[in-house]
Amino acid sequence: MKLSQLKMLVAVAEHGSFSAAAAELDCTQSRISHAIAELEGELGVSLLARGRAGSVPTEAGQRVLAKARQMLRLEAGLRDAALAGDGLCGSVRIACFRSIGTHLLPHVVEALAQAHPQLQVEIDDSCEQRADIHGALQDGLAEIGIAQLPLAAALASHPYLHDDYVLVVPRALPLPGDGFPGWPALGALPFIGLACSGAAEILARCRAAGFAPEPSRLLSNDTSIAAMVGRGMGYSILPRLATFPEPPDVRVLPLPIPARRQFAIAALPDVMRQPAVRAVVRALRDRSLAAVTQAGRAGIIGWD
Repeated sequence: MKLSQLKMLVAVAEHGSFSAAAAELDCTQSRISHAIAELEGELGVSLLARGRAGSVPTEAGQRVLAKARQMLRLEAGLRDAALAGDGLCGSVRIACFRSIGTHLLPHVVEALAQAHPQLQVEIDDSCEQRADIHGALQDGLAEIGIAQLPLAAALASHPYLHDDYVLVVPRALPLPGDGFPGWPALGALPFIGLACSGAAEILARCRAAGFAPEPSRLLSNDTSIAAMVGRGMGYSILPRLATFPEPPDVRVLPLPIPARRQFAIAALPDVMRQPAVRAVVRALRDRSLAAVTQAGRAGIIGWD
């Protein structure tokens, strides 16, 4: 088995065809076909389903691709380490929710750039579900994930910060005094649900505390939900960090029950031991960096 075969397999899977992979790798299509055939013979399984529409990974191919990506990233890190002497270098990708990537990671990336100029930290904040982050780690698409608990048992993790779920209502909604209106007072407005596993768990707890409405619609983007609430189209239950800074046309109120969103820093166990990954984790867990963010100064985030 050769790393070059793994590179060709990944290229075909990502581009969907042997011809496109050949163009990217600047080699012949027959060379790629021969290399993958050798790899399939070595492993004793078919890795790609070939058809007129292109080539897609088989079930076994998906499992092999996840490991292949990890091996290729390790190879890149090994080469960078050899060239950089004792200094930390290479690339570490963090998979996270948008609110974490927006409010916390810029300060961490800036501090790491000053301490380790040859270490590149990339952020993938496109994850909308806890499972998206787990999948990115398992498939070798990211070295570090910042996800809401609970995590997959196969991951190594460190405690991270937390925020709370809050009630988000239109600012124009008349409320009795400044207090929480209670569930019945919101019955006339439609409830807009956040489509993610963490929000579903909190909603179940709210139902046990007397919250009855069913979502009139489900959206996966918390920013879109806040915009609809601001237009008076409904109300929602959202993570506080996702609504920060508070838009001028919405009001954020505490829920009548404790509803904490606890995060952890996660990685595959062997990846967590890599020096570059350990350096990034240390920076993430540096409370002084989180404290100087706008969310930290506003008391939106906390530590256990």
